[in-house]
Amino acid sequence: MLNDMTILIGLVLLGAIQLLGGLFYTRQVIREMPQARGSWHVLAALIALFLLGYVSFTLLLMNQTVTPLLVIVTVIFAGGGTFVLTVTRLSAATIHKVRGMVLLEQENDRILATQQRLQTILDNAAEGIVTFDEQGVVQSFNKAAERLFGYPEAEAVGLTIDRIIVPPDSMDQRDDYAAHFLRTEVHRLIGHEGEVIGCHRDRSTFPMALKISSVMLEGQRVYTGLVADISERKAMLERLRQIAEHDGLTGLHNRSYFQQRLEHVVQRARRTGCQAALLYIDLDNFKYVNDTLGHAAGDRLLIDVARLLARRVRSTDLIGRFGGDEFTVLLRDLPSGQAQMVAEAFRQQFVDYVFRHAGKQIDIGCSIGVALIGHESCDGEEVLAQPDFACHLAKRAGRNRVHQFSAEDQSDIHTLSVDMGWSRRIKHALEQDRLVLAYQPIMTTAEGELHGYEVLVRLLDERDRLIMPSGFLPPAERFGLAVDIDRWVIANAIDSLLQARKTQPALCYSINLSAQTISDSSVCDLILQRLEATGLDPQALIFEVTETAAITDMNIAQQFLGRLREIGCRTALDDFGSGMSSFAYLKDLPVDIVKLDGYFVRRLAENRTDQSMVRALNEIIHALGKQSVAEFVEDQQSLQLLTDYAVDFVQGYYLGRPAPLPDQPATIE
Repeated sequence: MLNDMTILIGLVLLGAIQLLGGLFYTRQVIREMPQARGSWHVLAALIALFLLGYVSFTLLLMNQTVTPLLVIVTVIFAGGGTFVLTVTRLSAATIHKVRGMVLLEQENDRILATQQRLQTILDNAAEGIVTFDEQGVVQSFNKAAERLFGYPEAEAVGLTIDRIIVPPDSMDQRDDYAAHFLRTEVHRLIGHEGEVIGCHRDRSTFPMALKISSVMLEGQRVYTGLVADISERKAMLERLRQIAEHDGLTGLHNRSYFQQRLEHVVQRARRTGCQAALLYIDLDNFKYVNDTLGHAAGDRLLIDVARLLARRVRSTDLIGRFGGDEFTVLLRDLPSGQAQMVAEAFRQQFVDYVFRHAGKQIDIGCSIGVALIGHESCDGEEVLAQPDFACHLAKRAGRNRVHQFSAEDQSDIHTLSVDMGWSRRIKHALEQDRLVLAYQPIMTTAEGELHGYEVLVRLLDERDRLIMPSGFLPPAERFGLAVDIDRWVIANAIDSLLQARKTQPALCYSINLSAQTISDSSVCDLILQRLEATGLDPQALIFEVTETAAITDMNIAQQFLGRLREIGCRTALDDFGSGMSSFAYLKDLPVDIVKLDGYFVRRLAENRTDQSMVRALNEIIHALGKQSVAEFVEDQQSLQLLTDYAVDFVQGYYLGRPAPLPDQPATIE
């Protein structure tokens, strides 16, 4: 009986131990899969068996008798414990294995998602990304690389890099270029961006930026190339270079670039003794085109001139625009004896050219200065000054001609350098509208009322200080700019008078013209065009020419003054009486007004001879049916004498100094 009891107790203890083991594995199951309901069922079964074992063990202790029921319960308890232990152990192992598989699958999913994310980034990268091995065989292409080279990735993989990168000089040198590229170019481009020539699938080429990185993968070196088409970047740089080196209107080289190239040619001539020539071309009638036809017409003329010059030069020559209507031509490798001939050919080209705009035809001439370049030339700046100076001499000689700089000119260039500086200042003032008008009143002697104004011109310097005509008109005449100044004065005076006559309808302006201007018939065209455009009464304009200018060429003066009278304007002869033959030609000049030479008027109050001269001159003027004007009236006594002599009009500091146009009409007090 003790043996049976011992066996039963052992079975109960064994079942309890197995239940405890099942509880351990159940905890593992719960820890691995806390959300699984089966684990709770197993735990409930374990508790039930544990209660059953506890009851049987209690009965055993109370009865101390082995009964069939106790044996059955004990065996069931022990067997259930074994079953639960086995099931929970197997469940724990299975769940752990499944858990490992789930984690592995999750890791695979994460890796796949990362790969997909990286592939998406690669496919959407703006730059092409190409990988290749040490033999130059392509291993991968992203979408940007596909678009860049035209190959789908499936076709690109396996190609060698010499199919997408070609030698810079020729596409035919491909046989060993891949090896050459891997041997030399790759190491140069690792970590540094360089420029290479890319090749599309259709064999077209394009500039390409390439930057390479290197990495070891599974014992093999792999190169990654970051590539981008830089065609637009290079085109933009080329456009910027064009802007920096070329004139925006004509497309010719600008002053800065031209001077750089000129310096190179001069230094080459000094080293090798090769000869060249430099032409400085200044248009003769550009200002007239601008004033009469407008700036748009002037721009079109400059474009036409650029085409004319380009048509004549060789491919090795260089043309530049220096600003305004000034052009330069650098003739490389030209024998010195041919420079004058080539310049004459350019001049004749302008003579044959007629500018047509808005139904009008205008002859455009030019003045050309020539300078030779050789081993004795100093530098570009000095060489450039020589044809510039020669061009000014050509203008002084009458325009529309060629002047070649010579040794004789060298002695004068320093003497006249001040005038050349004035020439540039005057041109700048004309271009930038830095001339201003001043008005000196002209009064009637009979009524003592304002008749009009003599229009005078001043120049504003860099500090906005007024420069008097005596400072800039002489160099303007020497360098052929007096006509341009007169055109500016005419245009602006007409505009001013148009406004002034709104409050003073009878007002008139008297405008001075230079000797160069009366030799230029196009000025009459400008006057007519401005009068037609504004509707101003031509009788309101009086144009003055000096006696000296008139007698220099009587025929030209008669034609010019006659044309002005045909237009309807009045004409005046200034400084009458300064020449010995004044009376002889006065009757032949078509003038309406004669202004007495100020020499006789300044000392009128104190000099009886001057009084007699003024009285006699005034009588002759009236006898010829013309009106008289006395200038330089500086005191009351002189004014009274002129009134007594019946001089028609007077002006001078006593009556009013030149000044901006006043708002109210003046009277003699």
